[in-house]
Amino acid sequence: MKTSSRWLIIFGVTIGVLVIAAVALVLTMTPKDAHLLPENTPEGTVQRYFLALQAEDYLTAYSYLSPPPTEKYPYEEWRGPFTSPGEKPEWKVTLGKTTVKDNQATVDVVVDVFRPSGPFDNPVRTNEITFFLKKEGTSWKITLPWDVWWLFY
Repeated sequence: MKTSSRWLIIFGVTIGVLVIAAVALVLTMTPKDAHLLPENTPEGTVQRYFLALQAEDYLTAYSYLSPPPTEKYPYEEWRGPFTSPGEKPEWKVTLGKTTVKDNQATVDVVVDVFRPSGPFDNPVRTNEITFFLKKEGTSWKITLPWDVWWLFY
């Protein structure tokens, strides 16, 4: 084997090891769980609502809505026609400004939905939305919006 070929192989193996090490570091250093905000705050209610949706625990998600739905809300049906089997859009929620006045509150959120797309399309769709909440006893309930179907397409 020529010396130049040997050096090329060593260089390629070194680059491969560095890439694997970088990926391993990113995967191990990324926080797995979000810091949970207190549930008796408007931000904590919205955070738990999205966490329940992400876990596909729709009954828990419905418990954060007011008035509670009288029948099952069709999140499963919405996701079905918009995604192929095994393909589920990923999304990330960033909590923004919260305004509380008496027993009413608003929470601004930014939702980034990540979907693979063509070479000329943006794979990230950003949605800015304001949640309206009211205080019921010691907890907060979401009064609007009730549906976030756009997360699933």
